[in-house]
Amino acid sequence: MENLRKPVRHDTLTDAVINRIKQIILDGEVEPGDWLPPQAELAEFFGVGLSTVREATRALALMGILKPQAGRGTQVCSDALVSLRMIGLVRQEIAEMDGRAVHEARRLIESGITALAAERANTEDIERIEAALDKMEDCIEDDAAYAEADVEYHYAVAGAAKNGVVEEFYHIILEMLSQVLEHIVRIPGLKRRGIDYQRQILESIRAHDPESARKLATENIVEWDQILAVASNSRSGSTLC
Repeated sequence: MENLRKPVRHDTLTDAVINRIKQIILDGEVEPGDWLPPQAELAEFFGVGLSTVREATRALALMGILKPQAGRGTQVCSDALVSLRMIGLVRQEIAEMDGRAVHEARRLIESGITALAAERANTEDIERIEAALDKMEDCIEDDAAYAEADVEYHYAVAGAAKNGVVEEFYHIILEMLSQVLEHIVRIPGLKRRGIDYQRQILESIRAHDPESARKLATENIVEWDQILAVASNSRSGSTLC
């Protein structure tokens, strides 16, 4: 398994592991019904921590790609290829839309997914969200690191919503907007305002107050809407970055 043994890049580790596992399935290196190597071996192959492999496995299980079985390991689902190809088609369709349309989809999904997180988050989910926010605080002077931590925050909120279908669509949208985010975070003061909103959202999630969480998430995205409107008006074509 040549692709399996390549270390992943240390930019967005969980996503990198997810994409690597998807690719080895698409390439036929691991087929539906096969068992993946133990998670400790995967961590060594990819050059990442065991927690990153666990998180990637959990995400792929939510997508219906993998099936972890207690005491046995992690099996590739029988219909994994169908699921992966359908995800690819959705990705391709969204990629043909302009940045404003993609962000509009994000606004609709994010407000709902944040409300679900406030209803369903457990202690572990809240700790994960808080850890991502702490990371954003720690690297606020580093635009690239901040953008990565911001994406981790949104993934943590999405995971807390406990809806694998919505989470997968949300991941696709965030992936498409990641390059836009890298540019937008350079605007003076925007990072601090973002953290302030997200801290308030965390407290609404901690208090299990979905209406407050939904309202704050929507308000936070309003600033994005305004920025993207300016960007759209200043460029021709559909690319905002």
